[in-house]
Amino acid sequence: MRFDSSTQLSQSTFIKPLAAVAVAIIALGTVSTAAQAKTLFKDTSITALHGTNFKMVPNNENSSLSTVTLEHASTHDWGGIFMFVDRHQGDDYDLTDGQGNVIGSKEYKETFGKISPKFKVATFKDSLVKQVNLAGVYEFSSNSKGFGQDNYWAGVGVDLNLPVPGMKYASATLYHAFNETKPDDQKITLTSAWERDNLLIDGYVDFSFNNDDIENNIHFNPQIKYNIQPMLGIDNRLEVGVEYDYWKNKFGIDGVNQNAVAALVKYHF
Repeated sequence: MRFDSSTQLSQSTFIKPLAAVAVAIIALGTVSTAAQAKTLFKDTSITALHGTNFKMVPNNENSSLSTVTLEHASTHDWGGIFMFVDRHQGDDYDLTDGQGNVIGSKEYKETFGKISPKFKVATFKDSLVKQVNLAGVYEFSSNSKGFGQDNYWAGVGVDLNLPVPGMKYASATLYHAFNETKPDDQKITLTSAWERDNLLIDGYVDFSFNNDDIENNIHFNPQIKYNIQPMLGIDNRLEVGVEYDYWKNKFGIDGVNQNAVAALVKYHF
């Protein structure tokens, strides 16, 4: 499950618009290039999750959360693209007036998504590093409490050829994040997937660092799933399982550590 002043003009004031333009160009280039490029793999899926013990949703100590995720991933001869949109629905929270008096309640809702293209720079044979990529991310969110943001990441990464039986993919990417609502920072993102006998384990680790205003934080989010398509005799892949969500210093807040487990069902189109 993925969530996420000064009056003087700083360097990031100029960099952020440039980053926005760069990501837009990348996205448009991806769409136009994909029409002519060779597609090597593609997958689109929808996932339903429900779990408890989520922090800061929406500022309760241990909230429940239901999520529907629409996800697409594809690889091409020029690189690849990964994108998803989460729709979260959580517990009720108090509505207050200007004096802090509780005047009602409202169900928490949030939309969060990412569009992440990568472009192949170089490939290697018989090497631990299989491919070097330029990578970008457009990250957006809004919620029922009035918060919204648009962030942009740019970086370089590698696809790895790990000598592990059943390993489907593995990658490591270093990003600079141009953040809208907090100072910029750097991120290291690791992704991997392993599958054998209809058992699939995949997920990611995000490590955010080098931000003087907030704490370094690490977000570990694996899923353990079993494909029940063969036993049901259906045409499309259907997985059931669990997702574990560990987030140390969530949102960079010191001491806010999330340990949440959610049940999931994932259907591939």
